[in-house]
Amino acid sequence: MRWVFYSLVVVNLVYLGWQGVMMAVEPDAPAVPVARSLPDDASAAPTLTLLAEAPQQRLGSGPGSAAGPGLCPVVGPWSGRGDAERARIQLAAVGLHGRIEAVSVRKDHLNWVYLPPYETRERALAVLGELQARGVDSFIVKTGADANAISLGYFSSADSAEGLRVKMRNAGYPAFVRETSRPVTEYWLYLPEGAAGAMELEDFLAGNPDVGRDRAACRLERADGA
Repeated sequence: MRWVFYSLVVVNLVYLGWQGVMMAVEPDAPAVPVARSLPDDASAAPTLTLLAEAPQQRLGSGPGSAAGPGLCPVVGPWSGRGDAERARIQLAAVGLHGRIEAVSVRKDHLNWVYLPPYETRERALAVLGELQARGVDSFIVKTGADANAISLGYFSSADSAEGLRVKMRNAGYPAFVRETSRPVTEYWLYLPEGAAGAMELEDFLAGNPDVGRDRAACRLERADGA
């Protein structure tokens, strides 16, 4: 069995010698790159943000943006311009110069019960005679878009107006209900913004309990009472 052992030794020596020769002839082999693992936290990597996704500055939110008009005190209303003019003079005498503005509003909201306009006045007169014979208080509208209509009454209560409408329809008359109002011109005195809280204005309001106070966007360009 010794010859087997010696044979293995010889083979190993020959193999080692051959390896040494090969390493001397060939250049060093390049090192095998080692794969680097990414960190588990993906948020650590830089991200790309599109320009459209970037936060934009809101218009008018930065310094230097134009501020809107302030609120100025207004007092009134007066039904006549003469009364408003006297108030303007009184306040101007204590240093509060204002401007009179005419404002159109609608008042006296009522519920109108009526029969629609008839084709001719003769027909309207005939129906009016029937209604008055039944004791229904009514009259014919003479002018305007409702000419030849028959008015059956005005009511502040919607329920009362609806009750009359149903009663007239049950009697065979095609009654309707419409909300109405009348235009009214009021006169208000617009004061400068600095008048808000002024003692002179408080004294004026205390001496004129029927005059109210409100606030509106400042729009005074001149204080000439126009």
